[in-house]
Amino acid sequence: MVMSIITAIHTMSITEFLPLIQSLDALFPVGGFTLSNGLETYVQKNIVCDKETLIKFLKAYLYVASYNDIAFCVKAAMGADVSYLDRICTSCKTPREVRNGGMKMCSRFLKAHEAISGSEQLKQYAELIKKSECAGHHCIAVGLLIREKKLDINMAAGLYAYNILSTMTNHAVKLVPLRQLDGQKALAETAKGIEKAVQTAVKIDIDDLGASGAGFDIRAMQHEKLYSRLYIS
Repeated sequence: MVMSIITAIHTMSITEFLPLIQSLDALFPVGGFTLSNGLETYVQKNIVCDKETLIKFLKAYLYVASYNDIAFCVKAAMGADVSYLDRICTSCKTPREVRNGGMKMCSRFLKAHEAISGSEQLKQYAELIKKSECAGHHCIAVGLLIREKKLDINMAAGLYAYNILSTMTNHAVKLVPLRQLDGQKALAETAKGIEKAVQTAVKIDIDDLGASGAGFDIRAMQHEKLYSRLYIS
């Protein structure tokens, strides 16, 4: 998957992909490093405790994301109605902290791009949010950037999926804790499934958005009541 992404970047132009690469970089100021999306609960309950259990967690998370964040990103990039997508996404993000966290990331994402890219798609989304016609979700904003830049959807969504896995891996390394190398091994193993996850996100119908993920939602809700925690979700 990584090699196919690199090939696509060279085929199109590295310059065309730079806005997306920059937007998904860990240093891009959206605050994703503060959100564990329930992973902290899995660690405290000793469900994720080593490299092997991290791999199981990441593979399950990637599968669920192919119907959720990755799918919302893809559908936005494919030109689906933004307001409709936003309403579905809001209703699907049952855990309050996960929902609010994604909205805060979206707000920061839009403000950053207002300063650096002037994307019309993102400006229109920001206006809908300002009018309270949309809540604003990071995954949809990423999809709109992909649409704006006319990037190959499969490759761009693959980069977004990798960003999700990489972020979760970095959280796990700190929380368990794990060796950095073990984290990278888990990430490399899970990343093999990115292409399939993106294909799923592309082919599913709008009605399938938000399917699955009840277990992750429950752990994310439990996170709100943890005795002590490092992450805000």
